[in-house]
Amino acid sequence: MIPRAVGEGTMMRSRHKTMSLQTGGQIVDLHSTSSTGPVNGKYRRNGKLQSCEPCRKSKLRCDHVVPTCSRCVRRRCAEKCVYHPNPLTKRRPSAEEAPPTPATTTSVTATTTATTYGETSSLPAQSIETPDPLLSGYPSPEGPRQEDGPDTTQQVPAPLNRAASAPPLHHHPCSGETSRVNPGFFGTTNFMAIFEENLGKLGVVSTELEGPDLPRLTISNDQIDRGGQILSFLKDSSLVHDFINRFFDIGEGAASICIEPIMKQWLLKLWANHTDTLKKRNPERVRRLSELLWRNTLTPISVNADMDYKAWALQATGMNIRWEVIGLIAALIGQCANTLSRTDLLLTQHKVSKPVLARKMNEISSTCLNFSRDCEALDDLFVWLVIENSVLTASIKGDGSYAVYRESGEFVNAVVAMGLHIDVKQGKPQIPFFLEQMRKRIVIGAYCSDISISSYLGRPPRLSSRYCNLARPLDVPDLQLVAEEDQLARIVSSLDENGYGTAGKISRATWLRAWLGFSTLREETLDLALGRYSREEIIRRGEEIQRGMKEYLATLPDFIRRVLEEPFDYSVAGPSKQLVGTMLRITLRQGFRSNELLLQRVLIRKTGASWEKLVRAASSNFEDIMQISKRHDLTSIFQNDMSAILAVQGLRSASVLAVELLKQEQLPNYPRSPVLSRSRTIQDLSVFAARLGDVDPADGWFTVCDQGRKVITRILDKILSPPSHTERPVAVSSLPQQHEHQSHLPHAGESMDMSMFHQQPAQNQDWHMADPFDFQLGDPSLGIEAPFLGHDNDFMQWLESVDWERSAM
Repeated sequence: MIPRAVGEGTMMRSRHKTMSLQTGGQIVDLHSTSSTGPVNGKYRRNGKLQSCEPCRKSKLRCDHVVPTCSRCVRRRCAEKCVYHPNPLTKRRPSAEEAPPTPATTTSVTATTTATTYGETSSLPAQSIETPDPLLSGYPSPEGPRQEDGPDTTQQVPAPLNRAASAPPLHHHPCSGETSRVNPGFFGTTNFMAIFEENLGKLGVVSTELEGPDLPRLTISNDQIDRGGQILSFLKDSSLVHDFINRFFDIGEGAASICIEPIMKQWLLKLWANHTDTLKKRNPERVRRLSELLWRNTLTPISVNADMDYKAWALQATGMNIRWEVIGLIAALIGQCANTLSRTDLLLTQHKVSKPVLARKMNEISSTCLNFSRDCEALDDLFVWLVIENSVLTASIKGDGSYAVYRESGEFVNAVVAMGLHIDVKQGKPQIPFFLEQMRKRIVIGAYCSDISISSYLGRPPRLSSRYCNLARPLDVPDLQLVAEEDQLARIVSSLDENGYGTAGKISRATWLRAWLGFSTLREETLDLALGRYSREEIIRRGEEIQRGMKEYLATLPDFIRRVLEEPFDYSVAGPSKQLVGTMLRITLRQGFRSNELLLQRVLIRKTGASWEKLVRAASSNFEDIMQISKRHDLTSIFQNDMSAILAVQGLRSASVLAVELLKQEQLPNYPRSPVLSRSRTIQDLSVFAARLGDVDPADGWFTVCDQGRKVITRILDKILSPPSHTERPVAVSSLPQQHEHQSHLPHAGESMDMSMFHQQPAQNQDWHMADPFDFQLGDPSLGIEAPFLGHDNDFMQWLESVDWERSAM
């Protein structure tokens, strides 16, 4: 919903895994069928059951099992096991047909009567293996079939009952012409670069330079059957319609990348062409629709400079429907379900459970993503599906999950393989405006999300700004990307010289433009944290990063600088339509402050710098988090986004304050002017722990929030419990000298001398800021082995190693 700054369902680990979703959303093994199948029920004229062709020709006894008899299975010729309806009937060739050749006599062609949407036409018997575009009764994508004129349908023999388990003969998308599978982008060091750079200059032209000839892709019958089962969730069109509308209403017309006008165009043509098939669930028609989806997904999408968003969207819907679009629909439904509260009226109306629906949609979108991988899809729609599925997985499992890390890596890989990190136009002189801006957002989103998740996990980034052309998109709101040409010209002309809007509103494009600068500086910080540098070099580069941040802030518009630097009143609740803008402001401000906090942590760990700047940055950030958590309108609408803020920025700042407060409590002499106010910090940490406890157990961030709550509670218990003599050392110089054998305890009837509690502190005993490597300040381990603040992954590993059964709650 909100651009990601930083995902419980079963993920499919292998793209070749023969698993599929049934109507109930469960995963079943399609190969786990019984050893005995149904018997062919057709009889010959002599009253005996019909035999398959291999058994009939070999004059062997057939057990008549369909789709494959046991004898053909044992003889490993299942692909030939067919039951011909009239094996002794020969078709007379017409005068116009060419004489038979060995190539044409190896295949059998039959004609069948196909019925689609109440229309009857004479079509060749097809399967997904045949290259004919007329797909088993579905109209050709090339154009509609003839509806006028007399009915010329003839009664012809039934088609061959070919074994469903047999491997496919061959397949290529919609034509029998030879074409090349898109191998992706190759850089200047690729294996053919020398030929490409020199042969043209020498007058040698070779078609081999266009790309390698790759084998044609094949789609099995099992994959077609699995696709038909996946489509079952579209039977309830009202659920799809209501959740999609609710999602775009919350997100003000956009998801992470998919925008409302394009999704509405997809759904409109989907229902117009396939409503009867999806609702009635006729097995044959569902199978034909699955074949159509596979065939279309194998077909590349064309991009022309003069096409609008409707023409581009029509290439993936209606009779051109693709698995990427089906996956995107499921992903947005799952994101909407995970955003709602458990008691939301929409969930009650459709009698669905929030976690169950979210996980089911995640399984469906992941399966559609696997289908797209099987088709070697590498285009904009594939990247869109990777993005939205990754967002859904993160909302279910959290950013610490390996599934999210793997999917975010595929996002980066797809962007690089398409060459978008170098040129979003892919070498073309011009592409549609909306698509160019979308691709720029995709590239920046891939880079920024990779840097954020790498800093969160303490891992090296997979995409570096040094190898990318990070062109910022124009500050155009999402819904205006598909506006008419004249309106677009007015919008672009209203931008300032840097491409920012002048109305002072923060949209997703504004957020991405500003966040890109933070990400490049965070990449430098991450390099310092993970790289091997000397202490002097770390200090020098740390100063350069701080100067770079100041210089970058000076280039930002005034309305963005005010959000980042000036106090922000989070208690003011604006109109419901401005909640997305409020969340964008919050995440932008938190990201800016997190950069300083992360840099100070690196300097402390690697140079022994003082904790003073770190505590100051954490206190300021934590104060914002406490105000944000009071906004119940944001929490109720953006539950997952608020949980992410608590788990990342909130817990990161709270851990600094909690550990510093604990060390402050264990000082030999409590300072008169402590860095942290004891009372207020304890109260804030207690409230923050309660906020962490309110996170929904179905939320992907629940585990991190729950563990953080337990640690903070343990620290507060340690601070508030009565100290022992060993826990708080006593400084002798600050107490009055006592003789070893003289007691100052008052006798009966005497009053206690209170003067010792009013004396001034000892001279020359100034309190200094604790150094993170000074291990002489009591025991900061809380009874558990806790490292000083390192990377986020160190903190996560610590949380995993804590014995939570010893909780002192």
